[in-house]
Amino acid sequence: MAQAMPSGRRRHERHEIGGDVFIGSTPLFHTVGKLMDISSGGIGFEYATNRDNDRPKPVTLVVDILCRKHFRLSRVPCRVAYDIRVDQATFDGNEKRRCGLEFGKLSDQQAALLGLLLKSYT
Repeated sequence: MAQAMPSGRRRHERHEIGGDVFIGSTPLFHTVGKLMDISSGGIGFEYATNRDNDRPKPVTLVVDILCRKHFRLSRVPCRVAYDIRVDQATFDGNEKRRCGLEFGKLSDQQAALLGLLLKSYT
């Protein structure tokens, strides 16, 4: 049974994403997922992983947020707030997970691009 997604500790209002927006993370997580919601303080995304994948998950990571050919927010520092199993499996039987990330310190350029993303895709 999947754990309930934490909700009471959020400081920023989350917004659903309109359209296809994807996230890629490095270096250890090596994950690509679909962005589900975003706020000025963090993001939530879903990804598939092999059920047998027992490698440790990092506490901090760097992500890139990609929206078609028009937008890229690169090298965003994040902290993993939660990483839970979603009850629905993928079409190929892999495990589906939902991960919440809290943004770390953003550069001025990253903060401006995040504002643009919030304005354009929510």
